[in-house]
Amino acid sequence: MTTAVENAFEAPKAELSDSGESSILNLKRFSAWGVLGLGIITFGLYFVYWFYSRMPIINEYAKENKANTTYLHAYLISYAISLLISIGAGFIEPSSTVDIVSGLISIANLVLYILLAFSIRKALSEIINEDAGDNQTKLGGVLTFFFSAIYFQYKINEKIDSVSVESEKSAS
Repeated sequence: MTTAVENAFEAPKAELSDSGESSILNLKRFSAWGVLGLGIITFGLYFVYWFYSRMPIINEYAKENKANTTYLHAYLISYAISLLISIGAGFIEPSSTVDIVSGLISIANLVLYILLAFSIRKALSEIINEDAGDNQTKLGGVLTFFFSAIYFQYKINEKIDSVSVESEKSAS
């Protein structure tokens, strides 16, 4: 009996290789206008969901610059506390203590949001530019600060479209 047929019931072994597909294609294409609209309709809650749903995918494909999940969890907690305080403030008597605590939590929430946005920007920049060569796409700091989820979705869509066009050209 030969060694090749030693165990006929064993699963075949093969080397798995990368299919050459860009990892940006694993992120969902969704209209940046849709992100803006849902953000307005949900009073900013969709932006929190956007970060929460996209960050694991971004971290899965970023090799060197992973987005910091601690920032995400701290931001979610501070966002929930801020939301509870703003809802609860209508039921309690106004006082300077509540205003100070609310202000401090809002400041912490803003700082965590900025840290989270720039952490995701770094990881997303790596994914977008993984096969760009000299044609690197720069994610701007000012646009990240003001329009983070909308801007990121726009850049993801832009890259998905360019990868799709390149693959169509190479197929024909």
